[in-house]
Amino acid sequence: MKLVKVLSVILGVLMIIGGLYCLFNPSLTYLGIGYVVGVVMLLDALNRLHAWWQYRKTGDADGWMLAGGIISCIFGLILIVDAAAQLRVDVFIAYMIGIWILVRALITLVRAFRARKFHKTFQTNFLGKNWWIRAIIGALMCIFAILSLMNPGMIMAAIGTFIGLGIIVAGCETLTIALTPREAY
Repeated sequence: MKLVKVLSVILGVLMIIGGLYCLFNPSLTYLGIGYVVGVVMLLDALNRLHAWWQYRKTGDADGWMLAGGIISCIFGLILIVDAAAQLRVDVFIAYMIGIWILVRALITLVRAFRARKFHKTFQTNFLGKNWWIRAIIGALMCIFAILSLMNPGMIMAAIGTFIGLGIIVAGCETLTIALTPREAY
């Protein structure tokens, strides 16, 4: 039990150090996402190929499962080995997040003006009366989305920063659990 606590303290400290590294290098942190996607694809490939192998023994295997495993394996290996492919995935994800924020912003603006119209007609509650707060939030989201689409590095840095903060918080939680006496549970 003492070894578990010691290892937990070491893990917590390493997580905090890793989180600080991510916090101070957010763009580099984000650029690892393409690699992670490649590893996930490779794990998916191994799972599919293993399942195909097991189903083959009972006669239930089909070519689609095998094809899916092979394609996942090829794409996963490409992403793990090819830095340019990783970068393309990273940039694609950044643009998709920018587009998602823009769509959400436009929906927020439309809903704000609908709430304004509804409030004028029916003299409704707080949300209808304060429609302008939603409109400001929607406008700010639009500005952020447009800026991030013009410069996807903004999204990359923001996500990298949040990843670093998340790892630091997880490391602190690990330390807290490791250093809390067992009787406190």
